[in-house]
Formats: sequence, C-alpha cells, structure tokens
Amino acid sequence: MRAIWNKICKDYNAAAKDADKLFLPAGPNGCFRLNLAWLRIKATQESDDLWQCDTCERLQFHNIRNVCQRNKCSGKLIARKAGDLAPNHYRNLYKDKEMPIRFRAEEHTAQIASWLAQKRQEEFKEGKIHLMSSSTTFELGVDLGALEVVFLRNVPPEPFNYAQRAGRAGRRDTPGLALTYCRRNPHDLYHYADPEARILKGEIRTPPLRLRNEKIISRHIAATALSAFFRENRERFRNVQSLIGGDWGNPRGRKDFQRFCQQNRDSLEMALRSIVLEEMHEKTGLAGDGSWIEKVAGKGSRFAEEEMKICEDYNNMERLRTEFFKQRRVGGDRIVKRMNTIAGERALTFLSRQAVIPKYGFPVDVVELDTHPSSQSEAAKVSLQRDLSQAIAEYAPGSKVVADKKEWESYGVKMIPGKELRVMRYECDEQHNFEQWEWKEGNQDEAPGGDKYLWPQFGFVTDFFKKLKEPQWQTQRLYITRPQRLYTTRPYFAGFDKKADPEADKREFLGVEITPALPGTLVVLCEGKNGRGFHICLKCGAGFPDSKSPPHKSPNGADCTGTLYKLSLGHEFVTDVTRLDFPYLRDKEKAYSLAYAVLLGAASVLEVPDADLNATITGRTAGGLSIVLYDNVPGGAGLVANLYEENTFREVLEAAKERVKGECGCDSSCYGCLRSYRNQFAHPDLQRGFAFRRLEEALEGRD
Repeated sequence: MRAIWNKICKDYNAAAKDADKLFLPAGPNGCFRLNLAWLRIKATQESDDLWQCDTCERLQFHNIRNVCQRNKCSGKLIARKAGDLAPNHYRNLYKDKEMPIRFRAEEHTAQIASWLAQKRQEEFKEGKIHLMSSSTTFELGVDLGALEVVFLRNVPPEPFNYAQRAGRAGRRDTPGLALTYCRRNPHDLYHYADPEARILKGEIRTPPLRLRNEKIISRHIAATALSAFFRENRERFRNVQSLIGGDWGNPRGRKDFQRFCQQNRDSLEMALRSIVLEEMHEKTGLAGDGSWIEKVAGKGSRFAEEEMKICEDYNNMERLRTEFFKQRRVGGDRIVKRMNTIAGERALTFLSRQAVIPKYGFPVDVVELDTHPSSQSEAAKVSLQRDLSQAIAEYAPGSKVVADKKEWESYGVKMIPGKELRVMRYECDEQHNFEQWEWKEGNQDEAPGGDKYLWPQFGFVTDFFKKLKEPQWQTQRLYITRPQRLYTTRPYFAGFDKKADPEADKREFLGVEITPALPGTLVVLCEGKNGRGFHICLKCGAGFPDSKSPPHKSPNGADCTGTLYKLSLGHEFVTDVTRLDFPYLRDKEKAYSLAYAVLLGAASVLEVPDADLNATITGRTAGGLSIVLYDNVPGGAGLVANLYEENTFREVLEAAKERVKGECGCDSSCYGCLRSYRNQFAHPDLQRGFAFRRLEEALEGRD
C-alpha cells in the first residue's frame, strides 16, 4: 500500500500544477485531501448494476473480489439492480423533484440577548426554526404548541427537571417522544442503571428554599427600592443614558437613587422589612440604622460599581473615537455604534445583566466577557456572563466560547481607570494548609515566597478589533468536537470565619467527626496550563497564556508598554462549610477519593446537581487530613447543613458507597465514578476502590 501511495504521489503530484494535482495539502504531518477537480459524479439509473453486502447491507458501485468496503465487515457482495432496492427515506428525498426544505437550527440559552431569545421562541412556535438547542431557559413557562420530539443530551439533574423538559412535547393531543442520551459520568450512569425508579417515577422532594443568602437578599432590596424610584422618576427608566442622568463624565444615577432612598427611608424600610426574614434585618441593614441604603446605593455598592464601569466604557470609546478621527483611521463608525449601544440599552436589562437586581438563575458574583456589542454586530446578540468562580477558567485569556454560532476569544481582564485589581500571594504547604496575603506592585518590603493570583472583579474582555470566526470544529477519529476548554479550577480552604468555633459543637456519626455548617472562606484558582499561570498586564489588562516580549496591544488595539506579570486567576468567597474528619486519613490520594465520593452521595440524597456542592481537603491540627464539603455558592445555600443530622449523614455515606461500588468497571477511577471536568487536578490521585472500602468500614462500624 505504501508503494501504491508513493507511485500515485510521484506520478500525479510531483510535476503537476496545483490545479492538476490529485492530492492537495490538508494540514501538518503530511496530510492530504483529494483535489475535487478530479471528482466525477454520475447519477444511478434504475437499470444500473449495484452490489450490496449480505451482512451490513452497504451499497457499492464496484465489485473487487466480492469484498465489502466497510472496515472490519466480513460480508460478501450480492448483485442488485438499482430499481429493485427496497424503499429508502433519504434516497426518496434525493429523487424528489421539489426543492428540499431549508432546515434551520438555532440556539436559545442564557448566552444570547433577551430580545433575540424572545424572537427565536416565537419563530420556533411558528415553524420558522426547525430545531432549537436550548438550556434550562426552555424548561419552565414555555408553551411550544405542537412540539413532538425532545432530545436530552444528558440526564437532567433531578426528576422534576426531566418532567419539565420531557413535558414540552405532546401537549396538543399528539404523542410526544423524549429521547435521553446518557453520558459516561457518575450522574448519568447512576440514573441509567435504574431510570424508571430514579427519573421516570422518581419521588420529587420539596426543594429547600434558603432565604438567608445576604447577597441575594441585597439584590431584592435594591429591586424593591428601584421600583419605587422609577415610579417617581419615569424618565430614568428608559435606557442607560437616562438612568445615569445623561452626563457620562459626571453620572448621577447612583447619587439620585441614594438621595431618593434617604428621603423615603421610613416607607421603604416598612416595605422591605415585610419581605426580608427578621433574623436577616441586622445583616442587611434593616435593623433601624438605615445602613441598607449604603449597601444598595452607597459608593461601595454594586450599583455604584456598575455605573462606574459602564461610564468608563463609554468614555473609553469616546477617547478612542477622537484618536481615530485625528489619525484618520478606518473603524470610527464601529466605535460610534458601540457608544450608541451602551447608551441605548434598556435600564432594566442593564441592572439585571450586571446583577444589581435579581435575574433568572441566581449566580452571585457575576462577571461578563465584554464583547463590545454594537447595534450592527454579532456581539449585540449575545450576553456572556458567568459566576466568577467559573469565569476565571471559561473566560481566562486565550479561552474560546461558542455562542450563537460564533467563536468569542478572551483577550484579557477588564480594567477600570482609578481602580486597582486585587493581587494576592498564596502558598499551600505539604499538609494542604492554605495561606494568602496581599501583594502590591513595587513593594520592596514584602515577605518572599508564594505564587500570585489576580482577582478579576470587573470581568474579562475580547479584542475590540479582532474579526469574529465561525467555530473551528475539530475532527477526532469519527467524532466532531467543539473547541476544547483549556483551563480548569482548583479550590482551596482558607479557614473558618474568625468568630466561628468549629470545635465547639462537633458531633461523631459512624466514627466520623463532623462540624456544623459554619461560614468559611474558599479560594478558587485557575492556574493556567500545567500550573504555569498567565502573563497579564496590570496597566491595560491584556493577558496571554504564554510569556510575551513587550510591547503588546491593549484590548482596544493601542500599543502598551506595561509590565506583564505571571499571575493565576482567583476568586475568594465565604460560604457554608462543614468539615469531616475520617480516622487515619493522611494521604491526599485517599482524602480526595473519599471527598468526591461523599460529594456525589450528598448530591444524590439532597437531590441537587453535584455542581451545587464542592469539596477539597485541608490539614488537621492533630495531624492528618480533613475533608471540607461546602455549598458552591457565595453566601451558602443551606445544603451542607443537612449533613449535621445522623440519619441524613448515614444516607449520604450509603449513596456514596453505591456510586463507587464498581459498576463503571474501572481499576482506579474514571468519568463513570469519581472523575469530572472540575476535579482534573486530582485525577491521578482518585481511587474508587479505597473510597468504597472506607465507606463500607464506616457503615459497618469497623475501625
């Protein structure tokens, strides 16, 4: 075969011109593709001879020793006439004289703008869109009329999710088909093993509703006060320009809102106290001192921060437009469109998009990948937002996000003039104790040691002038895959709140010491490829996965001579934490294995997606390692607090044991038991067998 290949290449490619060559280059490593100029297409006639495999039924137009051309098929060829073939749906479509109907597929997720989502929903109902790829945005409150088929690309988190998603089909006296694909991960395989009991007829518990998350309460307070403000100042409700008062250099939105709250404090406080739990009045500033006003409308409030950011975006575009005009550069019209988009965005959309008021979902520390939308660009159709704990990986410099059939690449972190981004040094010792301290650029007296991470609190940004591309799909064997996610995150436990005493109310269940759920600090880090970090300019925000020699271009395309520092990306937050102390747990491999098994068991018992919880390990004062299980949302969600009850804790260990008992068939660990995308850093350490044995010992009371 090698001789035949070399002969073909020599005879047809060596001396031929590009237009005449049989093969053309198709990538690195000597890959070629067939030159389509050599391709000849002949329509099959009813009387033509064909050959069909007696095993796989594949049709062939040439017969070479009766061998089927399908790989690894041992069938033999049988002569057939084209007109005698059994009816085939696709062959009939090709033979149909009418033009084929255009098939339109679109996206309906939280990544696209709300106006576009509404438009696509109506077009889908009218039959103008034939396939809608959606997220949970289509799960509730949507009547799709005569929809007949729903495909689920993975098993939904809980039975009620399945009921809602499958229930979209068959609502007009017609049968509905729901087809669920199960991926090779612990959640999907668990439900695949017994779908009728666990999903199709699974019991739906009353979901716990936690009303004590201070950050979410603060947004509801802001929404209530803003609704009163807009009722009296209707002209401020129109768009962002009217909201800030029309002056981008001296915005009045936050100041006017604060003044309104102060003038109407008594009536507003009465309304707010009626909707906020009494036990949360002091924490949220409703105890009588009026401090809630400072929280929602003061200089350090979310409103103030987002007003400052949007004004700086507009002013930055104004400066860039002036520079383009002076230099007579092309591209000024795009800058003007961007300015008009900023000014014309609906006030309500802006406030919800920037998490000043509540929105669907409840991400807490929301940041955005700023795509510089303009009224005429594709960027106006998308809204790329994530909780910061996810964004530090998904929006890190060099990362690519696919949304609305376009590929968006992060160029760096967003900077606001006059505002410094927080940079911390950190160390994690051999006992897995995490320490951090603040770092200042140019500080000569700083203690040595430690790596550094940047807290990108203003979000991320794309290259303003980079032309958008279609997603570059990758072919791997027979599969087409999306662009790979480049980075993952790793959590570290920085300790309990100083006011909390984890030793005071410890309990022991099944030989395991467990603390009550207490406020604790978690630091989530994205340390780049193989822990090499990123090279980020603290002057313009440009970031690069690898080292780069100065100068570089800022996100706005200007030359920048700022210093590039080697930094990780990080997010620090306080949430509900419980610590589990299994006896004789000293090796990190065993600790991580047990931690992720318990996490899966807890998610199963509490009937929540395992992404709502997370786990890490930390050192114990008396030696050994502890498992730290926490609510994966700033402020807590009241989930890990359930483990403090003995019966619940036993159920969790039993469910954890069930998850790692070996149905996946792996020797150490795989995506069918303990592995997941977010715990990639621990994959070499995870041992399913050890976790199963330790859980079995605890449940049987063995030491």
